[in-house]
Amino acid sequence: MEVSLLELLCAPLTHSSLRLADNEELRSINRLIGSQLIRSRAGELLHRQLEACLICDADRVCYPICDGLPVLIPDAAFYFPNPRSPDG
Repeated sequence: MEVSLLELLCAPLTHSSLRLADNEELRSINRLIGSQLIRSRAGELLHRQLEACLICDADRVCYPICDGLPVLIPDAAFYFPNPRSPDG
C-alpha cells in the first residue's frame, strides 16, 4: 500500500491514524486465523489468511486488506489483543 494513501486513511470509528501491520504482526494474525481464534466485530469467524492489514493502535482494531484494497467497514474489522506479542 502506498504511503501517500495510508496518510489519507483513518479508522472509521475513532478517526485515529492507521498503520500497516509489520511482517511479524501479520504472521501472528494469520496464525490466530489458522487456529480459528479471531472473529470479526460482527462475530464471524475469520477463515481466510490476510495478505495485509491496517492496525488502529488507539483501539487495537485491525482492518483487513483484500485484493490490495483496505476494507474499512467496522463489522469486517477484528480486535487483535496482543499486536506486538511474539506468540500472538
